[in-house]
Amino acid sequence: MNFTRLQYFCDVAKLHSFSQAAEQNFISQTAISQQVAKLERELDATLIDRTKLPIELTRIGKAVYKRASIMLEQYHILKGEIARLRQTSNLLTIAYPNGATESVEKLVLPTIKTMDDLELFLVKSDLNDIQEKLLNKTVDMAVCFDSEITANEQLSTLTLAQGNYEVVVGPDHPWYQLRSINPQQLLNQSIIYVASRPNTNSYLKMKDHSKADHVPLKITATVSDIDTALLLVQLNKGITFIPDYKKINSDFHTLHRVKILNSQHQYKICLAWRKNDSNLKLKSVIQAFQR
Repeated sequence: MNFTRLQYFCDVAKLHSFSQAAEQNFISQTAISQQVAKLERELDATLIDRTKLPIELTRIGKAVYKRASIMLEQYHILKGEIARLRQTSNLLTIAYPNGATESVEKLVLPTIKTMDDLELFLVKSDLNDIQEKLLNKTVDMAVCFDSEITANEQLSTLTLAQGNYEVVVGPDHPWYQLRSINPQQLLNQSIIYVASRPNTNSYLKMKDHSKADHVPLKITATVSDIDTALLLVQLNKGITFIPDYKKINSDFHTLHRVKILNSQHQYKICLAWRKNDSNLKLKSVIQAFQR
């Protein structure tokens, strides 16, 4: 079984998009499509229904995705354990959430590349599992939203970037010609929220932001990925939030971003690591980011 091929399939399945999965893995859309097709031939089963937009998994595809995600998770953990057993003192394992390739590429890699003799191992993870990976020592460090770090007595954080959430609206929405709104205008708007599971830390943080703005949000749909949210926006089913740094896929070029002025709907992207970790290479990396 080719684990790279499995990873490509899981990325396509999670993002519901060949183009986004290709961009995330720094390969062409043709290449990732060919790799998924090879996996389908290997398993003698159709995994993806390509007639629908966004693409959907077949019944067999859903079963494969569930098992493949577990296999990949264990594979990454195994690779990390092997490296540690080899006593590779220069190894640094960093977890980052699905869909955060832009953040890693822009905020982390430039600093890491300046360090000599550092072996970097990146682990793609569900956003909601990153804190657990830090606490159980599966990874040395993580890049994530600060809302996911709640074990402050055990973990330290360093802010890498911060910004504001914007809303995305469709061509038929009254805000389509606007550049900005105030928080009170969000009242009674149908919100499409992106979350991989209910009641995540990010969801609770968003509710705190709404409370601080004195504007309760009306969430009418929760979806697992941003592409599905944008598709529903395009179909005029509501509006969705997106961080100001996040690019919108070209498939949704008709959508429009609107700034929210003087709002608490903000984010921080941070590095997180275990306090009192004895990894000397980790300490030097943290110092590099603190400079």
